Amino acid sequence: MEGFTAALVSVNAFLWGVPMMLLIVGISVYFTVKLKFFQRYLPQAIVLSLKESRSAGVISSFGALVVALAAMVGTGNIVGVAAAISTGGPGALFWMMLCAFLAMATKYAEAVLSVKYREKNARGEYVGGPMYVLKNALHFKKWAMLFAGATALMGFADALIQTNSLAAIYSSALHIPAALTTGVLVLLTAAVILGGIQKIASVCKYLVPFMALLYIAVCLVIMGCHVTKIPGAIVCIFKSAFSGTAVVGGAIGITLQHALRYGVARGVLSNEAGSGSGAIAAAAAQTPNPVRQGLVSATTVFWDTLVICLVSGITVVIAGDWQSGTRFGADLAQHAFSSLPGGAYLLTASLSLFAFSTLVGWSYYTAKSVEFCTGVHAEKWVYPAWLCVMCVGGFLRPQLVWELADTAIAVMCIPNILSLWLLRNEVLQETKTYLAQELRFARK
Repeated sequence: MEGFTAALVSVNAFLWGVPMMLLIVGISVYFTVKLKFFQRYLPQAIVLSLKESRSAGVISSFGALVVALAAMVGTGNIVGVAAAISTGGPGALFWMMLCAFLAMATKYAEAVLSVKYREKNARGEYVGGPMYVLKNALHFKKWAMLFAGATALMGFADALIQTNSLAAIYSSALHIPAALTTGVLVLLTAAVILGGIQKIASVCKYLVPFMALLYIAVCLVIMGCHVTKIPGAIVCIFKSAFSGTAVVGGAIGITLQHALRYGVARGVLSNEAGSGSGAIAAAAAQTPNPVRQGLVSATTVFWDTLVICLVSGITVVIAGDWQSGTRFGADLAQHAFSSLPGGAYLLTASLSLFAFSTLVGWSYYTAKSVEFCTGVHAEKWVYPAWLCVMCVGGFLRPQLVWELADTAIAVMCIPNILSLWLLRNEVLQETKTYLAQELRFARK
């Protein structure tokens, strides 16, 4: 297993090299510029996300938003951020935030195209995503199959990630066997996902706001208890972003390349902009035009990365133990929360909710990706297979799980970004046609 992990590390070093970073950041910069600083519409987009529409679709616009957020806001917002800081230094947090700010425009473009080129399946449900964009708009069927296959792989990898992270936390904090944690999580997940997208959306509508507010509140309390350390932490983040840093004793250097690589990779893994997965949920929304759902989808990056990941990262940097070079991921996050009385239990509660929500959201993405490849009846076996994969996740080494996810999401990014570039003028035209109309609606 160690040899396989080492091979994945080498593959990811290539996949997440300079070319991939340029692709992800470049497409975000392009749409930010061509859409004339699209991020300035964030307040109106948030208002639109709370307004219902009676247009055609499977779930409400808000339902699509919370399903996308459920898939995005997972243990990666805690464990993934901690892992990025421990391997890429505090500077990784800076690059994660910068890329997320730019990625709001990418997220918008993905949703616009996915809604425009969605279709009805054999059950009469709207389905869509980058694979349908590649097939229906560009007629790139092989690329569409590649994207769908990579998304399915990422989905199953994510099942491993969430289960693995939660099992590690419960074992470390509460000394609960991994088998028990995994078993309970599998049963709870099954109770939701076997009910389909309507059940998933109805659960996420209440789960996502509650878990996000709980975690943000805990992080703010920890930051308040160490308020004098915040200025130094912010300075450390900025300095490390441009000069790199070193762990205690200087034995292991963290270079600028490390900060960039892990900041961008963990950012994409968290907010999914560039990978296109969130657009699968957007395509199911009840929306009168692609632009409205594009605006709503863009807000997911703000909540996921620019809010939740930011407070999570600052909390870890304040704790200071990232410099030891001996803590990674869940262990580092647990240490950061231990400074608050009962913090270990609050972290466990937050991780439980985050892992559960992501498992629920990504199960839908996986089912729709497999459906694209094999047909509408895929859900009959995808969800049981998903639950079986979860059973394995609690017993794998964390590094292997994260590296596998990095590989899958890199493969997703390539065909998705290709479609965004080739159809960039359609995004701009749709924006020109509907943007003013939707901004007026948001002000009513």
